[in-house]
Amino acid sequence: MMRRMIFLLLSIFSMTAVQAQQQVTLAECGGDTVTYVKRNFVEGKARFIGQPFSKLVEEWRTQIPVGWILFSNTGNWPTKDEDKYLVTGATLYFITEEEKNLRVMQRKMYATIHASFAPPYRHNFYDLCRIEEEDSLPLGPKLYECLKDYIVTDVSFLNAL
Repeated sequence: MMRRMIFLLLSIFSMTAVQAQQQVTLAECGGDTVTYVKRNFVEGKARFIGQPFSKLVEEWRTQIPVGWILFSNTGNWPTKDEDKYLVTGATLYFITEEEKNLRVMQRKMYATIHASFAPPYRHNFYDLCRIEEEDSLPLGPKLYECLKDYIVTDVSFLNAL
């Protein structure tokens, strides 16, 4: 009897874990973008860890646009100049920078995800900002080419005012 109960609990746990990793659509989330982002990319982050950033971006773009992208970087702490300001991750917003600023002023919630990258870090933060400006898009073709092969190590969720 005890073995059956343990087996049943393990089965339920494994089914729940698999469901959390399955892709969902925006429609399945009732059109709620925040719920979609949280369920699909954060609760389902195991699908993206160890994979190229392009996999996450392409899945993102199937349901919602990239409204704005920000980069985390090594900052100015490294002692070698060539190691300073190297991009270590990307934060994707489904709203534009202007929409985000308006929501902040109106004290309305917004959500985003941050994908952390595995070394080696190959691109300078300022270079990517220039490329983004040249593309005239938050994640245009030139910027996408620079970021697509970075390997994702973690995906986190930010829900902020």
